[in-house]
Amino acid sequence: MATAATQTAGVQTPSFWHRHAIGLVVLILAGALAARLAFLLLDCPLDLTGDEAHYWDWSRQLDLSYYSKGPLVAYLIRASCAVFGDTMPAVRLPAVLLALATSLCTWWLALRVFGSRGVALGAVALSHVIPLLAAGGILMTIDPPYYFAWAMATCLAAAAVLDGRKWAWPCIGLVVGLGFLAKYAMLLWLVMFGLFLVLDRNSRRTLRTGWPYLSAGIALLGLVPVLLWNARHGWVSLAHVSTQTGGGAKVTLAHLPAFVLGQVGVLTPLVFLTMVGAVVWAIGQARHGRTADARQPAPIIDERRRGIKLLLWMAVPFWLLVVVDSLKAKTQANWAAPAYFTLVILSAAFLAERMSGRRAVVWRGWTWAMALTGLAAVAYLHAAEPLYPLMNRAGLAPRKFDPTVKFKGYAEFGRHLSQRLQQMPRGAFVLAQEYQKASALAFYLEGQPRTYCVGSYFTQLTDRKRRTQFDLWSDRKLESAELLGRDAIYVGHVTEGIGADLRQAFATIERQPDYEIVRRGVKIGVFRVWLCRQFRGMRHPPGPQAH
Repeated sequence: MATAATQTAGVQTPSFWHRHAIGLVVLILAGALAARLAFLLLDCPLDLTGDEAHYWDWSRQLDLSYYSKGPLVAYLIRASCAVFGDTMPAVRLPAVLLALATSLCTWWLALRVFGSRGVALGAVALSHVIPLLAAGGILMTIDPPYYFAWAMATCLAAAAVLDGRKWAWPCIGLVVGLGFLAKYAMLLWLVMFGLFLVLDRNSRRTLRTGWPYLSAGIALLGLVPVLLWNARHGWVSLAHVSTQTGGGAKVTLAHLPAFVLGQVGVLTPLVFLTMVGAVVWAIGQARHGRTADARQPAPIIDERRRGIKLLLWMAVPFWLLVVVDSLKAKTQANWAAPAYFTLVILSAAFLAERMSGRRAVVWRGWTWAMALTGLAAVAYLHAAEPLYPLMNRAGLAPRKFDPTVKFKGYAEFGRHLSQRLQQMPRGAFVLAQEYQKASALAFYLEGQPRTYCVGSYFTQLTDRKRRTQFDLWSDRKLESAELLGRDAIYVGHVTEGIGADLRQAFATIERQPDYEIVRRGVKIGVFRVWLCRQFRGMRHPPGPQAH
C-alpha cells in the first residue's frame, strides 16, 4: 500500500538494495530460522539456562500467575512441549518463532516510517548482528514474548496514529495486556505512547476521542489474573519487583558504569555508537526534517517527522528510565532491550542517509565493520568452545570470557546424578541451594522428577537466598511431612564444610567427590555434592524474608 511516506521519503538508498530488498529479507529470515533450528537440534552445546528451566518448571503447574512474573512464558512453553515433548528444543522453539515475528514487525515499521525498502532491509539485517537480540532468538525466557509484544504494539500504534486505523486501538490494548503477562514492565509502553500522544501536535486530538482510553482499558485487563493470584499469595510479586528495582534504596553511581558497559557489550561498541548517533540525528529530523518535495501539503511533509518522533518516544525515555533505575539497583543487561526495537530502525535510516552523502565510502566501511564485528560476536556466543584451549594456555578462564559457560554441564551432570539416585533408597530426592539449579536438575534428571530448593530456609543471612516459586508450591515445601525420613542429594556452592541448618535437617551428611565439567580438555565448572540421609524437615526462619 503506497503512503505519503513512501512517496516523499527523504532517505536515499542504493538501488541494488532497494530492488532486491524483499528477496534479501526473506533470505535473512529463512537463513536465521534454519540456523537456529539446526543449532538447537544438532548437538546444541548450550543446556537450558536456570531461568529457562525454572519457567519450564512453572509450565508443569499452570496457574494465573507466578512469584516473579506473569504466566505467559509458562503457557508458551507448555504449548510447545505438549506438541514436541519436554525437550530442550521444544522449550526454546517459541523464542525462535517469536524472533521471526519480531523481525517482520521491524520490516513493516521501518518501511512504514521511512518508505524505503533499503532502510527496512538494513533494520532487519542489523537486528540479526546484535548479540542481545540474537540471544533472544534462542533462549526462551520472558524476553522473547515481551520484546515481541513491545514491537507489535508499536506497529499497531503507527497504524493507529499515522494511518488513522481505528481497528488498531483495541488491538493495542490486547497486545499490551498480553505483554504484561510476560513482563510487568510492558505497562511502561502505555506511558511512552501516552507521552507521544500528548506531545505530538497532530496526535493530541486523538486524546479527545475514546480510542486511547479503550486501548488502556483493554490493556489493564491483563492485570486481572496477576492481581487475583497475588491477592491469594500475599502480594509477593509486588515485594519482589520493588526489591529488584531498588525500591527504598539510596541513590548511588556504583551501578551506572556497569550498566553502560553492559549495554556496550550486548550491542557491540560499533552498534552502540551508531545508536547514539542515530538518536542525535533523529532528534534533528523530528524537529527540522524536510521531505524531498517541499511543495507537498503540510500533512504530507509532516508524516515522516511524526513517524520518527514515535520511534524516538518508544525508545529514549524507556532507556533513560532504566539508567535512572541503575542509580538505585543493579540492573540486568537485558532490561533496556525494548528500546532497541525502534533504535535499530533509526540506526538503519541514519546509516542509509550517511551512505548517500559526501563521506559515503567512510560510512560504508563503518557499516560493514559493524556488521562483521556483530556477526563475529554472535558466532562466538554460539560456539566459543574451540577457543577454550587457547584461553587456557593464555591463562584466561573461559568462565570470565564466555558468558555461555554457565549454561553448560547440566545435561551431563543430570545423567550422572540420575545414576546416583538409582543406587539410593526409593524416594530419595534432590535438593539445591538455588532455584535455578534446582529447576535445571529437575529438567535433566531422568524422569524429570520434582526437585527442591533450600536457599530461603537458611538462617544465616550470608547463605540465605531470596524466596521463589518453590516456596509457594505446596508440593515443594520442605515442611512437607511426606519428605520426612527420606534421603537426598544436596547440590550447593559451599566450599568449606556445610551449614548448620542442613546438618540439623539430616541425620548424617557426607561430602561426595566434586563433579567437574570439562570442555575441550579445559575445566569450566564444578558441581559440589553431598549425600544426606534421613531428612528431619525444615522451616523458614522467622522474620522478614528476602524477595
